Amino acid sequence: MPPGNVERDMANSSESAGSTRRGLFATIFLLALFVISNLYGGTVPRRYIVELESGPLVEQMAEQMPGLRARVADRMRSSAAEAKRSAIRQEHGRLRQQIEQRQARVLDTVENVANAMFVEVAADTDVAQLRAMPGVKRVVPVRTFHLLMDRAVILHKVVDAWNQVGQEKAGAGVKIAIIDTGVDAGHPALQDSSLAMPGAFPRTNQETDLAFTSSKVIVARSYVSLLPARDPDRSARDRVGHGTALATVAAGMPATGPLATITGVAPKAYIGSYKVFGTPGFNDNASDDAIIKAIDDAVADGMDVINLSLGSDLAPRFNEDLDVQAVERATKAGVVVVAAAGNAGPDYTSIASPSTAPSAIAVGATTNDRTFSAAVELVGWTSFRGMVGGSTEPSVTVTGPVANVSDLDTTGLACSALPGGSLQGRIAVILRGSCTFETKLLNAQRAGAVGAVVHAAADAPSPISMAVGSAAIPAQMVSYDDGMAIKARVSAQSDLVAVLRFALSSVAMVPNRLAQFSGAGPNVDNGIKPDIMAVGSSIYVGAQSYDPNGDMYDASGFVLVNGTSFSSPVVAGAVALIKAARPGLTADQYRSLVINSAGAVASANDTPVAIQKSGAGLLDVSAALRTSIAAAPVSIGFGAGGTSLDTSRTLTITNISDKAESYSIAASPRAGTAAPVASASFLELQPGASADIALTWSASGLAPGTYEGFVTIVSNVSGSQANVPYWYAAAGGQAAKIRVLSSPTTIGRRNGVVSDAIFFRIIDPSGLAIVTPEPVVTTVSGGGSIRAVNNYDSEVPGLFSVDVQLGPVAGANVFRIESGSISLEFSVAGR
Repeated sequence: MPPGNVERDMANSSESAGSTRRGLFATIFLLALFVISNLYGGTVPRRYIVELESGPLVEQMAEQMPGLRARVADRMRSSAAEAKRSAIRQEHGRLRQQIEQRQARVLDTVENVANAMFVEVAADTDVAQLRAMPGVKRVVPVRTFHLLMDRAVILHKVVDAWNQVGQEKAGAGVKIAIIDTGVDAGHPALQDSSLAMPGAFPRTNQETDLAFTSSKVIVARSYVSLLPARDPDRSARDRVGHGTALATVAAGMPATGPLATITGVAPKAYIGSYKVFGTPGFNDNASDDAIIKAIDDAVADGMDVINLSLGSDLAPRFNEDLDVQAVERATKAGVVVVAAAGNAGPDYTSIASPSTAPSAIAVGATTNDRTFSAAVELVGWTSFRGMVGGSTEPSVTVTGPVANVSDLDTTGLACSALPGGSLQGRIAVILRGSCTFETKLLNAQRAGAVGAVVHAAADAPSPISMAVGSAAIPAQMVSYDDGMAIKARVSAQSDLVAVLRFALSSVAMVPNRLAQFSGAGPNVDNGIKPDIMAVGSSIYVGAQSYDPNGDMYDASGFVLVNGTSFSSPVVAGAVALIKAARPGLTADQYRSLVINSAGAVASANDTPVAIQKSGAGLLDVSAALRTSIAAAPVSIGFGAGGTSLDTSRTLTITNISDKAESYSIAASPRAGTAAPVASASFLELQPGASADIALTWSASGLAPGTYEGFVTIVSNVSGSQANVPYWYAAAGGQAAKIRVLSSPTTIGRRNGVVSDAIFFRIIDPSGLAIVTPEPVVTTVSGGGSIRAVNNYDSEVPGLFSVDVQLGPVAGANVFRIESGSISLEFSVAGR
């Protein structure tokens, strides 16, 4: 499959029927995962990252000081570092000449977290020449990424932390990089005249972008020139609103919007804006060359914290993921990197890259303690809480008879066209799933609907904010239970009338519960991810008021949002607050303070949430500020294996207080009776001292399943506590779910071949990917056939896809995937 946004409907495909491809690459230049171009934005045609054999500056400095990771950051601006930086740039200059002689163009270079050049070639077939050049390590296509606070400061005990350090000092002097859509420096929540511009700032890539800096937003760099499409606005301006929202959550000053007053976690921190997403409708996705360049510049600019609320739901193995490698090197340079875990949960193996990076703080989402709700009123009966989709004005009220889409489409999903006029003047009730909200609402709109109520699915029963795209009909989303109640009432009362009211009012919710969309582990190496949880639902944030085409535009400058995108800056702000209050620690130690001081997260029925869905637990900034304990690693993944194991891991405990401490240590299982045993149950440490504890796990006859719990370290002096999660899975090979990783292709050409019609993964009850035996895929109806079942496990754990040939007659071609006792059907319509 060639790189780029290739057409899935390939009538002249030369692949033989029934073949099974074991890799992604049909030709020499297809070298990495990133060629999976049809998924989540894919790759950029003719654009490549040329990685060089010699290491980046961070690695070269680390090699001079093995074992002294904490000092690498101090050495990055030394004379020795400057000499090495000069040598890297000379190498870039030599290669630039050779590359341009081959009719290619060097767009940019990086030197700190990667030693690489970003190249545009005349044709994809020219890449073999780049690979053959002396000093080139590998050449990979450029892939694309998508975008993945009023009450949060209470739920995470930020107010308690402010009381300890003073809100006027929260985050003082710390610099947070927001690598996203840009930041509106003029937003009321980002105004602070008391801050002084630090020396050597502001920084931009072009002088005109100084207009987007302030005493608080001290960097305004744009990388739009690296994005795939020609963009009408290459400035650092935020035309989407996402980056502005993140900045207000992490470090916003108190500001009052129409619904509430918001305050960031670290209101005295500085913000660095690194724009990697472009103008709406032109460059809606970011490219990984832009992201890597932004990380590289953030390290060079001296940022203390980097926030990445972006990702690819298709997470590669570490050796294939240049973004993950860049994150690891940024951490080695002393920067704390915080990344959103992704919004593809709650199923296992849904963690997004680059939050898969072992050193990143991967943040999942929990519920807020209130939301702002609209209402779905069933006349003469009752009302339900609804979440507004799109930007319907609060003054709008929609009234009409109710129609259950299941009466027109047996799936109830409205993912295909509905009969013309079948919903004329009606309010359609639609099931969530299988296709985008925009597709559902457009199909209802074309059938004559005046409004829509989308209800959540049984496996994700909570409503979320809908991205409705170009759909124009007013719409709300309700929970699964409420949706089923509405449908039942429609069946009992054929003349039922509904009123959709869009004025919002505050409604209490149960807080600190796992959000249904939050990405889950195991990680690509079967380690533990996410690391920690923070509020990511019903967050009121600052937004942009410049471009009405932006997803987070509102004339007021404030919007209500959901997503791990917004959980991540809560934690980034917490890191800034703690670093300002407790200077002098290492990036790894700050990471432990935040993660290992976390509290418990519960599910909707008040049961503990699995560690691969919640990590160490719920962010507690006050506890992180007080603790004397830093642990390394922050979690202990024993991986996956059989019914017996005999292994050991080392846990390093450091006393980061200014007093002598003694600690009690114990491993406590939470799932499964087997658990590792600590080599010591008691430890005494002087200030700044560290000690290693061996965790040995010897067991046999384990039943297939998950074995997890916490190693608890309790201070006998200060009373502080660190909780280090551990996890092991005994594989049983029993398929529990077929997890779809992309919406199936919905239409193709009759008799045509549709390559990669669906991407999916088969997982067992613990979330482990099952690759053998391979799934069986058959034709159910429509006259189509299976061309190939593709196994991409070597690049993306457990990933399969299916190539199909459609039948000769227009209409649905239905196919079935089977693994053990479970199956899943998908449909591709021939046109």
